[in-house]
Amino acid sequence: MYISRKFAPDLGLVRCSIPEEDAPAWAAGTSYPLNARVVRDHRIYQSAIPDNRGLDPLAEDQSVVAARWVFDRYTNAFACFDGVLNNATVASEDPGAEVPWLDPAFGIEPASTPVILDLPGLSGIDTLILFGVSASRVRLICLDLNEKVLLDRESGLSGRQVGNWWGWFFDAFSAYSDKFIALDIPGPTRRIVLALQGAQVRLGEIFLGASFAIGAAQVGGTEGRSISGSRYSFNDYGSLTLAKGPTRVEMDYRVVASKALWDQVKPELDRNSGSLVAAIGSTTRASSVQFGILGPVKWGEDLPDEYEYSFTITGVA
Repeated sequence: MYISRKFAPDLGLVRCSIPEEDAPAWAAGTSYPLNARVVRDHRIYQSAIPDNRGLDPLAEDQSVVAARWVFDRYTNAFACFDGVLNNATVASEDPGAEVPWLDPAFGIEPASTPVILDLPGLSGIDTLILFGVSASRVRLICLDLNEKVLLDRESGLSGRQVGNWWGWFFDAFSAYSDKFIALDIPGPTRRIVLALQGAQVRLGEIFLGASFAIGAAQVGGTEGRSISGSRYSFNDYGSLTLAKGPTRVEMDYRVVASKALWDQVKPELDRNSGSLVAAIGSTTRASSVQFGILGPVKWGEDLPDEYEYSFTITGVA
């Protein structure tokens, strides 16, 4: 079993094939009325005052009530970096799509690939996981500092969609999965190009990280649960109403590690407690791979050469 520490890429360097047309780009010389929305560094802000001029949204303290620009959300193109699975990047096939920055040598066709991401400036990455992904195929390309291709992998995520007529006969069909897991990103990787194919593509979160082994997950005691955010209530007239909310996942892991491994793992778990991590129970069981907040660790001191311990991953909706 593995825990992966989250690596946050520099979004100023990341490129996405989806145009950022959620709102106009912020301009220092423009006066914005109350409730006007602007895009600044892939984030959408809303004006909380009239005649909002010359105030950089990035400089506003979002923890105070008097903020002149209020952060709303990430743009659609960059929603897959916001740490919230329910806020997904979505796109559809566009026959006329063009991506000027895309290297033709990769052989990626923008018309049938609604989401293309270019992530440079990486370091120390060995894990990539796509959570909440809905696509027919995903292609992963890893390059080193000299733009040499270290890994080029294409995987099918759904057996229900094929790329062409011949695919009905020759493409391997597989069950739908909402996760794509790559734990073998080469160490020298400095840039990743990710391409998602499909008529309708959705990506909840792209996770980049560095993984470390924490022991062997145990069948007994390792269990997950889905927790719905929906609530039923009765209004003043006695009618039953439903407030629909997102569903998140919590997972309890029970792990066994040798004393030597535990002595290394325990400080790492303490350092990452309360942080967003990815927990990989088994690479062959997608439901054992979860993204969320690492909770407190419980362990016993009753075994001479091993440690049995447990922790919970509190999933983010």
